[in-house]
Amino acid sequence: MKRILIALILTVLMAPAAYAVTEAEDIATTIKLRGYDCGGRSVSDISETQDEQGNRTIQATCPNGVRYQITVSSSGRMQVQALN
Repeated sequence: MKRILIALILTVLMAPAAYAVTEAEDIATTIKLRGYDCGGRSVSDISETQDEQGNRTIQATCPNGVRYQITVSSSGRMQVQALN
């Protein structure tokens, strides 16, 4: 039992750190998953607004130069559209 515990502790300590996804990568992935071409792993020029009902609007530019708007309703419904 002691050997199993030591092996488990060593496995946990030697495991690589979890990769944290940035907001820019998360937005780019959202755009790609909705079927749009983003041209890279992350976006730039991120702006976000929220109205009094809790609806959020996020605008960001992909590396290919296309700017997208992501609208997230207060109920969680999401829409993506190209702005240019």
